[in-house]
Amino acid sequence: MSTTNPSAERRRRVQRTQPTRLARLLDAEMQIGYQNALQEVTRAGEAGRLPDRLDHHGLDRALRILMQQDYVMWSPLAAGHLWPDVYQPLTQALPGARSKRARDALEKAHRAGVREAAEDGDFHPDEVLHAYDEANDGDGEDYDEDEEGFEGTGPETTEVGGDPAEPDDEDLDIAPGPQKDAEIAARWWLEQLAEDGVLPRYRMPDLYPGRAEVPLDAALDTMRATADVDGYEDELRRIVAAEPRDVDAYAHLGSLALQRHDGEFGALISYVGPTAAERRRYLKEALAWYEAAVAVGEASLPMTFHGRLPWYELDNRPFLRAFHGLALTLWRLGRFNSAERVLVTLLYLNPTDNQGAREVLADVRAHRRWHPGITETDDQRIRNDVLIVARRPVHTRPGSLRTLLTGAVQPTPETVADVVRRAAAEALGAAWDGRSSHIVVGHPRTGIKVTIVARHQRGHTLTPDEYWWDAHNADGEMDGPVLFTLVADRGHIAVAQLLRADQLAAYRAADLPRRERTAFTTTFIHGDTQYGTDVSSLIDHALDALPAQPGSWP
Repeated sequence: MSTTNPSAERRRRVQRTQPTRLARLLDAEMQIGYQNALQEVTRAGEAGRLPDRLDHHGLDRALRILMQQDYVMWSPLAAGHLWPDVYQPLTQALPGARSKRARDALEKAHRAGVREAAEDGDFHPDEVLHAYDEANDGDGEDYDEDEEGFEGTGPETTEVGGDPAEPDDEDLDIAPGPQKDAEIAARWWLEQLAEDGVLPRYRMPDLYPGRAEVPLDAALDTMRATADVDGYEDELRRIVAAEPRDVDAYAHLGSLALQRHDGEFGALISYVGPTAAERRRYLKEALAWYEAAVAVGEASLPMTFHGRLPWYELDNRPFLRAFHGLALTLWRLGRFNSAERVLVTLLYLNPTDNQGAREVLADVRAHRRWHPGITETDDQRIRNDVLIVARRPVHTRPGSLRTLLTGAVQPTPETVADVVRRAAAEALGAAWDGRSSHIVVGHPRTGIKVTIVARHQRGHTLTPDEYWWDAHNADGEMDGPVLFTLVADRGHIAVAQLLRADQLAAYRAADLPRRERTAFTTTFIHGDTQYGTDVSSLIDHALDALPAQPGSWP
């Protein structure tokens, strides 16, 4: 009887799967179709051009080889885009074809007459280098002002398809691993900045000289006063039609589409977020508008541009915002290679990094999928915060709802849910019929239904899957808002988070493998108040204010 080695079988399965994953990455970047991308991967593999091991680092290097890119090696495994010797226009450097909207915008801008960016003094790297040293309290590499670079040896560049360079560990003076790669990347970026030395500083053209208020400012003021997002979009489109060189208007149209994708508009309770199809459409729109903004902005740069566009020059900010928005859109699309190139170029243009490009670079280089601000660090911090809150002593008021949660008998899930629904209805000015899993905000028959999901924390253990199934089974498909509530052992409301329908995206990910979903589901539940509204204190107060007997509840 033959036996199968589980490890060998797993290796064979990975060997079959990874080329298809590489083909999908190549298709996302080059937009050549999956079958064509798979043929490219197969031919390169048969020719021996790809790394033997297609893990995360191997896939990253293989993609760069297939796209015929030069790259720099942070370590024998990790690679990154080169620092530009001169500015390379993204309209030419990014793979794939530019959108028709970007091509049309550039053509209209040229017909209107492109104005060139003006040289406006020099940019000295010392301020950035010294600020970095101060922020790291001397832990980073010391910059010698008498030399053009840093002490020590940085990573080496690798030609297309060449063997990876192997830095000397003694020169790196950092323990092997991800931390080493991150510190090398930070030092390399500053080293390139120092080697560039003093470069000309440029200012992008002002399209509305002498005007106290530009059309975009008026559109923003109207939108803030009326909350009319559709009218704001119409006005932005009128602005770019009248002035096709207005980079800021293009960038704001891109930002509007990106915000719609992220579900950032709407009232607290009544807003229903975009569907999956709408999110794809919004991302496509954001990409087209940002490409248009960058293309029109690049037309104002000199033919061979080797200079800086610092953020403190107000006229440079629209172009820099377009760059940043383009990188965020590519990241959401899973085009990590292109997003990295945009962010490195953004650092080249504005080394002071007022927009946080380096923070996004860490996620992009690690090929971490975009998700609304959720990290493992946040998850652990929030877990600890919940434990601290849960262990806080609570003094009950005789005859109040809290007495039902702090008695000698462990409360049942049904008791906890009913008590929280009564308290939540009071806190939100809603009505509850005493039976349903939801409360109604507004008119009892026509108002907004808010599903109430409550869990009693037993032994300080948190189980995100239970929350998901409670909510999913409590009120159908959860089309409306949901209030997730965690009640501590002593009857204290540790977390009560009101989430709109669009903010429930993390729970939709319950079909993903556990290793990919646990971090952000727990974070969503346990108090990440950037999404949703924390109503813990309101409900906690209602537990003391409302009597325990339903008959005496007003």
